[in-house]
Amino acid sequence: MGNGHHPSGNDTVVHPVPIRVLVGKKGGYAMTDFSTIAHSYREKSLVQASAGKQLMDMLALAGDEDILDVGCGAGNLTVELRGRTVGRVVGIDQAQGMIRRAQEQYADRNIEFQVGSSDCLPFTKAFEVIFCNSAFQWFPRPKATLREFHRALRPSGRVGMQASATRNYSPNFLRAIAHCRRSAEIDRLFAGFRSPWFFLDSAEEYQTLFEQAGFTVNTCRIAALHLPCTPLKAFDVFNSGAAAGYLSQACFSDPLPEDFAERMRQGVRESFEEQADADGRIDLVFHRIFLTAAKTDPTA
Repeated sequence: MGNGHHPSGNDTVVHPVPIRVLVGKKGGYAMTDFSTIAHSYREKSLVQASAGKQLMDMLALAGDEDILDVGCGAGNLTVELRGRTVGRVVGIDQAQGMIRRAQEQYADRNIEFQVGSSDCLPFTKAFEVIFCNSAFQWFPRPKATLREFHRALRPSGRVGMQASATRNYSPNFLRAIAHCRRSAEIDRLFAGFRSPWFFLDSAEEYQTLFEQAGFTVNTCRIAALHLPCTPLKAFDVFNSGAAAGYLSQACFSDPLPEDFAERMRQGVRESFEEQADADGRIDLVFHRIFLTAAKTDPTA
């Protein structure tokens, strides 16, 4: 079974969003969220961008669809969707800083950006396509989110979803966390770590989840994506997403010390250096779910 909520019974809240991250600073720490990395997200979110473009190709857009991008971040892929359709394009994200950045960057691209939650979408039968890239693992109530997807889509509407998957979602990141836990204090703190992510371990489980929400699944596969890179680039990729869970006080039962973020980041950097080959490169591996589905009832 997967690590987190499973497609059975009532919704279980995995973790409230937005995730708040400890950011080290002299004399203490500050609390922040995804909004603070909005300005650098395009440069660091290499895996998310590559997988997202694959997902767009899988959807095989006709070019006239109205599209909703759920978890749009800073809008870097939303603007690519804009280039693939003459229809309406809307991006929605819970992080205010991400939406602010999207509005600043793409003010002239005829895209609507708004702050909102995946499990409370302000739309009914408004779109032919929902695009959800590298965000589903962060949604605290996946069943409620899928009900909202179903409601927001027009009859025969489609959804494309790509996200981190399986408990072994990134062997390199997990190895880095294990390296950090060599410290007795950090290991003790991680004994009370509550994962903020929703992961399932098989494509069949994801398919069942969507089918129970009223979708016919057309494509559903878990693939291993490889990103050869330097340890420094691997650290950037870690900071583009995973750090928002591993450095969050909300994910730990015990109070985190003021130097926790600094020590964790140092440990992750050390691990990536150790993982590099003789040429100074790491093969970053990520397990991702790719899924496309359509509303089962064409009249709903």
